[in-house]
Amino acid sequence: MRLLVERLKLKNKTFFKEYSAFKELKNYSEKELKDILGDNDSLLKDLQKNDYIKFDKEKQKYVFKFVGVILFDNMIFKCYPKYIPEDISDNQKEENFKETMRVIRKYHKLKANFNQDMITVEDASSSMLSLMLFFIEDYYENGIYTNYTNIYEINGNGEINWNKTINNHNPILKKKNKKPYYTELETQYNLNNTRDYFRLLHEYIITECSNTLKEVGLLELFDLYPIELSYKMLDDFGVKREILEKLEKERNIEFNTHKRKLLKYMHYYISNEKTFANKDTLSVYGTSSYDVIWENICSRVLNNDLNKKLFELKNILNLDNLDQKYRTKKLIEIIEKPKWIFNNGFDKETARLKPDLIASDNDSFVILDAKYYDLKIEEDALKGQPGLESITKQYLYELAYKEFIDTVGFNKVKNAFLFPYYNNESDKELEEVLNEGYIELKFMTDIPLEKIQIIMLPVSKMNRLYLHNKPMKISELKLK
Repeated sequence: MRLLVERLKLKNKTFFKEYSAFKELKNYSEKELKDILGDNDSLLKDLQKNDYIKFDKEKQKYVFKFVGVILFDNMIFKCYPKYIPEDISDNQKEENFKETMRVIRKYHKLKANFNQDMITVEDASSSMLSLMLFFIEDYYENGIYTNYTNIYEINGNGEINWNKTINNHNPILKKKNKKPYYTELETQYNLNNTRDYFRLLHEYIITECSNTLKEVGLLELFDLYPIELSYKMLDDFGVKREILEKLEKERNIEFNTHKRKLLKYMHYYISNEKTFANKDTLSVYGTSSYDVIWENICSRVLNNDLNKKLFELKNILNLDNLDQKYRTKKLIEIIEKPKWIFNNGFDKETARLKPDLIASDNDSFVILDAKYYDLKIEEDALKGQPGLESITKQYLYELAYKEFIDTVGFNKVKNAFLFPYYNNESDKELEEVLNEGYIELKFMTDIPLEKIQIIMLPVSKMNRLYLHNKPMKISELKLK
């Protein structure tokens, strides 16, 4: 394993930064692992404790169950996705890894849209990288924390404050209509307070986050630019206890949701600002469940209809054939739930089958399942394929929708697994979807149910579409 060593300087401290590359699900012997990690038992224990590394007792090998970056003791470890071939150039690996990290970041941001408090405070070391990225990206989108000061003037250009004018000034009454006229009006306007304590603290935090991520090489990884807003040090804002008290007080009197969130995260950052730099602290950014991200990529790029209501679907052929009560149901709700019925009269419905992705293509009903497997044929052997459970479940999805398919008049069902593959071509135009065949389980196809087609999707193309919110037509999948 090649180590790239570069000398960095951070606040008058010189240290070495080591970059090592791992591959997801690749087997590593104890010796190989220690050659890379060093003789550091605490790091290995931390990685195992957080399930980033698993030990296979049968093979006596270690396996990485993680995609992303791991920081420990001034070292950075990059964990590549399993579909990246070993024989490509370092530049190709680096470009793909940058793209992968942007995909992970986008997925985390999409999740945050549904949960505005995605950054947890239980484990400071694990979430510090997320927090730093949040501050930088939030600054790009929303700017600096701002408090306004009300400025009052006599006969100024601002808005008239009638309460102050009436209370503080005597009017002139005209004899004819006895209407009051004020020769002096109290006016007010809001001034952005650029010397506000919390604004300056926010500028300091953003600058520190930017500098830290730049120095460990992660700023470029996420396509972010350096930000220099402040030359202050934390001591300029007082002792830590006082800073935290001020942040807490400000949050208690602030009603704006976004500003309250910023204050909460600023409090968290200041509380743990030394955690990231500690010698034996493990910090990570990535995922142990890239299969969920691959599913999200396929779902968004192919415009998943699963959670749409039936009346929202454009390609449903004969919606009038359905009972009225079904038209406001989501497509997922068409699948019947299993019902447990007991002799004592108790009954309970439990979770239904849930396909990854449903779409329609002209008069075809399309059932797709995103499979994050490194599917290969090597030496006449099939490797990295899904198990029998995945195959039978895919047939059951079609069976679960059979009555609906017949009722609304679809003429054909297309059923497929969607696998990622890495295209080694430098020309992006040569990236193409591949239909590599099908899976057949005869007693299922005799029902009859459709064979499950094997579709290989070029990862780089799917990533680009996902990152730029661009769709792929179902017809591009080359389903037969």
